[in-house]
Amino acid sequence: MFASNQTPDGTQKDTVRNVEATGRFVWNLATWDLREAVNITAAQLPYGEDEFVAAGLESEPSRCLKGQPVAMVKASPVKFECEYHSTLRLPGNPPMGSVDVVIGKVVGVHIADEVLTDGKVDVRKTKPIARCGYYEYAVVEDTFEMRIPGNDQLLMAGLEGSAKKNRAAGAVESGKGTVDGAV
Repeated sequence: MFASNQTPDGTQKDTVRNVEATGRFVWNLATWDLREAVNITAAQLPYGEDEFVAAGLESEPSRCLKGQPVAMVKASPVKFECEYHSTLRLPGNPPMGSVDVVIGKVVGVHIADEVLTDGKVDVRKTKPIARCGYYEYAVVEDTFEMRIPGNDQLLMAGLEGSAKKNRAAGAVESGKGTVDGAV
C-alpha cells in the first residue's frame, strides 16, 4: 500500500489516478540514497509530466504485471509489482489533508542481492526512509529482533514472512502437514 495526499484543489494525485485507471502499480522502497529524488517526485507536476525525468531517475520495466509494463525505479533495492485492489479515502481538513490509501496485491518481488544477508532482506543495508510529519523524515540504520512470547508455530510462521513456512502453516491448519522443519 501507499498513501498519497490529495492536491490543494481537492483532486487525486496523478499516481492514484493512473493506478485506478490501469489496475497496476509498482511500490519502490524509498531509501536514504534516493531521498532527493523521492522529494522531487512529491512535487505537483502537470498531469502527464514524467516524474522519472523530473527526478533524474533511471527506470526499468516491470516483468510480472499483465499488460503494458509499469516503470520501476532501477536504483531502488526492493520493488513490489502490484495489482490494484482498492482505494480508501481518509478525510482531512480542506483544502489539504485528505489522503488516498491505495492497496494492491503483490504479484512480483525484486530484491537486489547486495541487500540480502543469509537470504533475508537486511533492512540496515537498504536504509529505508520514513516520513515522520512536518518536513521531517527518519532513516533506518539499525534493527533489533523481538519475538512474541509463546510457541504458536502458526503465528510465528505468518510473522516471519517465509512463504514456505506460511504454506506449511496452511497445510497444518487444513490437517495436511506440519510447520516444524519448514524453511
